[in-house]
Amino acid sequence: MKLKKGDPIIPFEATDIYGNTISTDDYKGEKLMIAFFRYAECLFCNLRVHQLQEQSLKLEQKGLKLIAVFQSPAEDIKTNLGDANPLFTIIPDVKRELYKQYGIEYSLRGLLKGYVRWIKVLQAFSRGHYVKRGVGSAKIIPADFLVNPDQTVHTAFYGNDISEHLPISKIHRFLN
Repeated sequence: MKLKKGDPIIPFEATDIYGNTISTDDYKGEKLMIAFFRYAECLFCNLRVHQLQEQSLKLEQKGLKLIAVFQSPAEDIKTNLGDANPLFTIIPDVKRELYKQYGIEYSLRGLLKGYVRWIKVLQAFSRGHYVKRGVGSAKIIPADFLVNPDQTVHTAFYGNDISEHLPISKIHRFLN
């Protein structure tokens, strides 16, 4: 089941890549973004994480908290982040339980469509975001959810291909 604007989020409790327990209940009263990625070694995912990292101070100053979810084990995520040290929470979901709860899709068409986005591929390589090693389903299509302080969905963005996330400009508009 896909979430849509106005729906309550699906509450969860999970462990982040450092072993800390994270609960959506801890974010009540705050604006939140929950971002679902493919796997830690994905070129497009690494590019997006670095984009969010570059924006994280501005986003946090505007009151946004961010939870990123990957289908990779914690060690793979930490290896592929390198020295990025994101200022946001990252949850490994190897069994893809959160993916199922949030209606994240799998698509061979979306996989193939993403690989023809050569501009993004070249951008990822030029910035040093390359595949190191990894596991996971390549067919997972990313999704982003902007969540109101009352924990209802403000924006549910399900990508059309493996490279597509909610534009950063729309995140800033949500915060203004």
